[in-house]
Amino acid sequence: MILRMFDVMDSACEKANDTLGSSIRFPRPSKRHLKHTQVLNVTTGVACIMVGMVTPYKKVALLGGLSLLGAGFVGSQLKHFD
Repeated sequence: MILRMFDVMDSACEKANDTLGSSIRFPRPSKRHLKHTQVLNVTTGVACIMVGMVTPYKKVALLGGLSLLGAGFVGSQLKHFD
């Protein structure tokens, strides 16, 4: 899914380049960068959940859960990435 997203962005950039006569490129992250993103999402998610449990701001825990979901998505896409 993530590779298809990159392909869609590349085709959109090519259309914009043809129309505007410019050189726009969408950067592709490496596998290493995606692994670092996953670790950062897990760390942030756990920290937000802990803060949400301790403080009266329970919505922070929800954001932490979303961060953990994002880390899971990135992890599932890593096996399809070069």
